[in-house]
Amino acid sequence: MNPKKIFHLILFILAAEVIYTLPYGIIRIFRPTFLYAFNISNTDMGYCYTLYGITALASYFSGGIIADKYQPKFLIFSGLLLTSLGGFIWVLIPSLTTLYMLYIYWGITTIFFFWSPVIKAVRIWGDNNKQITGFGFFEGGRGTVAALIGTLGVFIYATSIPNIELSKEQLQIAVKKVYFIVSIISMLLAGLFLLLPNYTSNEKSKIITTKSYKYNVLKSLQYPVVWMLMLIILSAYTSYRIGDIFTQYASEIYHYNEKESATLGVFFAYLRPLVCLIIVFLAKNTNPTKWLIIGFIIMTLGSLLLTLNLNLSITHVAGLASFVSTLIGAYVIRVIYFTILEETKIPLTITGTVIGIISIIGFFPDVFIGPLTGYYLDEIGGKIGYLYLFIFLLANSIIGLLSSILLHKTIKAKR
Repeated sequence: MNPKKIFHLILFILAAEVIYTLPYGIIRIFRPTFLYAFNISNTDMGYCYTLYGITALASYFSGGIIADKYQPKFLIFSGLLLTSLGGFIWVLIPSLTTLYMLYIYWGITTIFFFWSPVIKAVRIWGDNNKQITGFGFFEGGRGTVAALIGTLGVFIYATSIPNIELSKEQLQIAVKKVYFIVSIISMLLAGLFLLLPNYTSNEKSKIITTKSYKYNVLKSLQYPVVWMLMLIILSAYTSYRIGDIFTQYASEIYHYNEKESATLGVFFAYLRPLVCLIIVFLAKNTNPTKWLIIGFIIMTLGSLLLTLNLNLSITHVAGLASFVSTLIGAYVIRVIYFTILEETKIPLTITGTVIGIISIIGFFPDVFIGPLTGYYLDEIGGKIGYLYLFIFLLANSIIGLLSSILLHKTIKAKR
C-alpha cells in the first residue's frame, strides 16, 4: 500500500479519536472519578450531553453540506484546533457552568467542522474496493488510540496520586492533567493536517460539488438507503452510548474502586481495535449488510444477558461477559454502516450532505441519552435503575436488527 495513503489514514484515525476524547473519551474511562472529583451528578452530566446533542443536530446538517464544498483537510484542521482550545478552558475554569458552555461549544467544533469531512475523507481513501478496509482500520485505529489515551490517563492518575485515600483536590489535579495533555495533542494534530497536499483539479471535480445546497439535499433524500441508515445508526449509537455506564455499573454494583473501574474502561477500549481488525479480514470481500445483521445479533444477545443478569443476580463474571458481547456487536456495526454508501453507489460529491442528513437522526441519542441515563441512575437508582436502562438497550438492539434485515433484503432485491 502507498506509504502516503497509510500516513493519511493514520492522521484521520488520530484526529477522529483525539477530538472526541475531550467531550466523551475521558468521561467514558474516568466517569466515577470525574463525577466525584467535580461534584457532578449523573443528571448534570446528562444535561451536558443534551446541550452537546442539540448543538450537534444543527451542526450535522450544516456541516454536511459545507463538507461537499471545501477540501476536508481545512475543515478538519479548524475542528481540531478549536476543540483543543475548549480543553484548555476546562483545565483553567472547572465549574459546572463552564462545562455546560463547553459542551455547546464542542457540539459545533467537533461536528460542524469535523464529522462529515473526516467520514468523507475516509470514503475517498477507500476508493471503490477498499471501503471495509478503510473504515475497519479507521474504526479500529480509533479504538487503539482511545485505549492508548486511556492507558496514559490511568498511568497519569496512578503516578499523580499514589495514596489509597484520595481527596477531591488530588482527583481534580489528575483528571485536569489528562485534559491538558489531550488538548496539546489535538492542537499538534491540527498543524499536521495543513501539511497534506491539496486536491488536483481533476480530483476536485470528482469530490467537490458544483451544485447548489438545495439540489444536494433533495438528491440525497431520494435514496431509500439514507432513510434506513438513519434508523440503523440510531439503534446502534443508542446502544453504544449506553455502554458509557458500564464502568460505573462495575463500580456501584460490583464495588470496583476508581483505579479498577478505569482499568476496566481501558480493557473495553482495547477490545474495539481487536474486533475491528477481525472484521477487516473476515468481511472485506463479503456483503456488508450481512455483517450489520451479525453485529446486531451479537448486541441483542449481550443486552439480553445484561437484563437477565440483574434479574437472576448472576456473578460479576457473567455481567462482564455481557458487557463484552454488547460492545463487540456495537464495534462490528460501527465498522460497517458507512460502507453502505459505496455499496449503494451514492455519488461521492454528495457524501458530506448524505452523512449530515443521516447523522441528524442517527446520532440524535446525544440529545436524550444523557438525561435518560441520569434519571434512571439518580432518580430510580440501584439495580432497578440499571435494569430499566438495559431493557431499553435490548429494545434498541432488536429495532436495529430488524432494520438491518430490511436493508439487506432491499439491496438484494435491487440487485
